[in-house]
Amino acid sequence: MRNNLISMKKILFAAFTMFIFTQCTEEEIAPARPEALPVETPALAVEATGSVSISGIYTSYEDIKDCSTCTFVVPEDMTVVDGAELDLKAGSVICLDKAIRYGDVDFVNLVGTEENPIRIGLTERIK
Repeated sequence: MRNNLISMKKILFAAFTMFIFTQCTEEEIAPARPEALPVETPALAVEATGSVSISGIYTSYEDIKDCSTCTFVVPEDMTVVDGAELDLKAGSVICLDKAIRYGDVDFVNLVGTEENPIRIGLTERIK
């Protein structure tokens, strides 16, 4: 009899718990995360690339006025710029030449720091 009473309590507790959770909205169970504020990022010029994807830490896009600051200039036929393979360090500057019409370019394994991000941008190369 005592085992039946314990089993009945477990069943009632489970039923009560299920009832409570079915009454909650998804918002109450898992509150929505605050929406991230949009970040204004200049887009690469249409004539410069097909599409660009960037994966890395502390990496930014910006116009690069002086091509002499470029650590690496992406060649026309390169489709993947691998920071690890090219040994690009924090503070590196990766340039896309405005005179070249690139296809799709993926930037991967880029690891900058908060103080020295890896910068990517369009520049006009001095011939």
